[in-house]
Amino acid sequence: MDQPVAVAVSDGSVAVAATLAGRSGTAVIGRLDDTGLKKHIPIGTRDARRLSMAVDGSPVTLRPGSGRYRRGSYQVTVVHGAVTYRFRPKSPDVSRLTRDGRRLGDFELTTAGTVDITWHEEAAAEVSVTDAAVGTVLGAASGTGAQFFLLMLLDLLGQVPDRRVPLSSRRPGCSTGRRWRRTRRPRPPCATCS
Repeated sequence: MDQPVAVAVSDGSVAVAATLAGRSGTAVIGRLDDTGLKKHIPIGTRDARRLSMAVDGSPVTLRPGSGRYRRGSYQVTVVHGAVTYRFRPKSPDVSRLTRDGRRLGDFELTTAGTVDITWHEEAAAEVSVTDAAVGTVLGAASGTGAQFFLLMLLDLLGQVPDRRVPLSSRRPGCSTGRRWRRTRRPRPPCATCS
């Protein structure tokens, strides 16, 4: 199902207009102030007190997660009347949109700033233009996907210099260390290793 979706990004707001079979839907997320902006978040913040959202011109409840260490903390919940949307990470690059617990589609924010949508086959017939607008504005404003905690931790640890010298790095007959030895600074190799 192809739906024309137009995304307009300006300083502090993301507006989306979607059309389908003569019907149109809009969604807008705006940032209320510029204090404490974070570069890794497209809209600049995940603080609900500093964000506002409107769907089809009506204000809605927006509850973004803190976006910290757990993937679940990147979830964003939108309550629009009697409908509850959840936008949660599915993989490091993709987030899934659900409406009242029913899977609708997967959204991916590209490097060019556009949002690619893949609708689930069983839900494609019932997807509304409002669904497309809400998912797209959430993807464009808060980003899509989230890294697994273990991978994020390993990536963080990979940035720390390794201070352990494995036994396999020693040459036979080397007397400069034990099996695993912590070092504060590299020692010069022994006469056998040089």
